[in-house]
Amino acid sequence: MLRSGSLTFFEVLATSIALIGPSMTPILVAPYMYALAGNGTWLAYLFGGTMLTFVAFCINQFARRGASAGSMYHYVSETLGRTAGAIAGWALLWAYGFVAAAVLGAMALFVGLLYPGPPYEGFLVVIGIALVAWQAAYRGVQVSAFLMLVLEIVSVTIICLVVGIVLHEHGPSIDVRQLRVQGGFPGGIGLAIALAVFSYVGFESATAFGGEARRPLVTIPRAVIGSVIFASAFFVLATYAEIVGFRDAHQSLDRQNFPIGALAQLYGVGYLRVPITIGALCSAFSVCLACITTAGRIAYAMSAAGIFPRAFARIEPRHGTPNVAVTVITSVTLALALGALALRISPIDIFDNCGTLSAFGFILTYMLIAVAAAVYCRRLGAMRGVDMGISVAALGLLILATVWLFDSVPAPPQRWFGYYFIAFVAAGWLWFRQRPSTRRAQNE
Repeated sequence: MLRSGSLTFFEVLATSIALIGPSMTPILVAPYMYALAGNGTWLAYLFGGTMLTFVAFCINQFARRGASAGSMYHYVSETLGRTAGAIAGWALLWAYGFVAAAVLGAMALFVGLLYPGPPYEGFLVVIGIALVAWQAAYRGVQVSAFLMLVLEIVSVTIICLVVGIVLHEHGPSIDVRQLRVQGGFPGGIGLAIALAVFSYVGFESATAFGGEARRPLVTIPRAVIGSVIFASAFFVLATYAEIVGFRDAHQSLDRQNFPIGALAQLYGVGYLRVPITIGALCSAFSVCLACITTAGRIAYAMSAAGIFPRAFARIEPRHGTPNVAVTVITSVTLALALGALALRISPIDIFDNCGTLSAFGFILTYMLIAVAAAVYCRRLGAMRGVDMGISVAALGLLILATVWLFDSVPAPPQRWFGYYFIAFVAAGWLWFRQRPSTRRAQNE
């Protein structure tokens, strides 16, 4: 069995914040966001943060009343049935797998910034980091959670220092041009919001550790809300400062490959470029590690429910971790990243494309959670007007984001990402329907 009561509040919070990987956004995501939404970049993050705050309240309808190892998959399955649960589980595995592949690509980029080398170096970096993350997840999440928190604190602190210098040099005046959505391409705000969802994902990962957290009915809801609020404030402030900083320097954010490092150079603290790069590398590692640990527990819960083969429910006796699930998740993620590199896709394109792909999985799962939260409260006889309002608001904003996303994807291959995801979930659903455990449940 998983080790009950082994994780404190700070360790659970660390896992959520680490999977968000907040330092990755101003370092890698911001230029792409600016190319899409222009001055509306920080507004896209504000919209995304507001939307996911409503989702967080929906998640907490379950988290404050019960705990399990299955994350949102368990909540959907127990409330809407095994079929909806299977769809949510496959969607989450898709999402976490592509997040991990995205950051593995990013790590190849960061190592190239620190030490430019031959092309095969990227392959070696991806393999080495994946193996280290697998070993940490295999041995137990307690040490890895503490390590993730320390690494992310260091990285975010350095970024905040650069942001503070930029805002101080700009002065107290507000950049009113950022109050208008200008720049980017027409309709780009939809793709920007989807990418913002990619930046936020991970705030809900604390729910996957319900079987291991101390006082889970208190610890997990606080970690869910705390992580999304922290990320919202950090993303809005950092992207606002980056747009201001490059505009004052008569440069454009969307033309930067390493914006925080470039800002450090422009504002007289160029010696921070190397620490920023190292911090970004550590942040990418922590995201990869958090993806593997969370997805492993989802696969474990799906196996225990008969949706996956029994081997995925196997627990390593010494460390109390789902070793088979963690190993398979790591292998699939590594194959995605190495396959993309073998096709000569650049690390930054791997990061952007895999991030966009992951957003589809999270958005569908969040929709199911919004519906499940309302059904769950009604079933308990605890439905209040505010609870229904939160579910409706969450679902409405998610639908709006999805419509914007499908309407604004510019050209192949991104135009087909949504259909790839639909095909994957449909295949998972068909496989689930053919499982012997499913047929037995229908016969009963």
